Amino acid sequence: MPDFVPNSTVILLSNVPLDNTYQNTLTFASSTAQQSYFQSKAISGMTFSGLTYQRTERALRAEVNVEQLWNCNYLMFQNTNFGSKWFYAFVTNVEFRSQNVSYIYFEVDVMQTWAFDYTLKPCFVEREHVNDDTIGLHTVPE
Repeated sequence: MPDFVPNSTVILLSNVPLDNTYQNTLTFASSTAQQSYFQSKAISGMTFSGLTYQRTERALRAEVNVEQLWNCNYLMFQNTNFGSKWFYAFVTNVEFRSQNVSYIYFEVDVMQTWAFDYTLKPCFVEREHVNDDTIGLHTVPE
């Protein structure tokens, strides 16, 4: 049996203007532009490499004090032994485990993770609602 070398990478990010309500999302011209944008939000010293396979659910264990994670609201990870795809995720909670170990709970951001893996087909919008329904503001007939 061949030796398996752990080779996953996790990058912790801050100030990413997204959350798991999906009220707003970002669009990018390419996956390279997307990756560059998110890497620009990386927290200094919070890139972990040589990790075992990172699953897409629940939590990850990081060898870092929880106090350094309070501004972390997003993360990205890649399991390079199995492909070059980056997974993007919302940080939903951080938890103290010991002085130098924390759990980071996350939820995969399906919009960013799969943004370049699907094609939107033509659709018909039957009815739309506006945020501001001031009388006379929207006069386009149905």
